[in-house]
Amino acid sequence: MNYEIHGDLPPMNLSTEELKAIMISFFAAHPGNYYFTSFVNTISSYIIKNGTGFKTVPNTSYFGGLCQFDQAKVREIIWDMIIDRHLTIGGAGHHDWPNFTVTERGIIYFEKANEK
Repeated sequence: MNYEIHGDLPPMNLSTEELKAIMISFFAAHPGNYYFTSFVNTISSYIIKNGTGFKTVPNTSYFGGLCQFDQAKVREIIWDMIIDRHLTIGGAGHHDWPNFTVTERGIIYFEKANEK
């Protein structure tokens, strides 16, 4: 028998640094403009697809997004990257949060950080 879980994923068991590394890899491969909720959904899809980041139950398929606590972790990492000027607020014709963009400085940083 196979079970399906729809809704929030179980809490992640990734450290902040491990989650940040996933985000750096993504930004290195796809520099551009983002909407926070869409970006969180992208991270959720990555975690589900790779079966990493949370404890899975055997014979269970997961559909859904990060729980509120984990969304907050993603947002905090994004804000750290904004403070470091690797990301900036706004993008895609919008000049405010929850839109954000990888900066020129960020493109260089994410590429170098992803090579490590």
